[in-house]
Amino acid sequence: MFLVLVSPAGQYSIWPAVLQVPAGWQVVHGVACRQSCEDYVQTLRNDLPLAA
Repeated sequence: MFLVLVSPAGQYSIWPAVLQVPAGWQVVHGVACRQSCEDYVQTLRNDLPLAA
């Protein structure tokens, strides 16, 4: 099982749920299967505005 974390700098990471969340990172999705976490991150990427 996994989590999706976001850092203070806005970086996302898929993180094993059995490990301690690093200081400063926030859980934004999970506990869920890896595919669910990957789908969540992909949805975020699809929602980003295109650069002009």
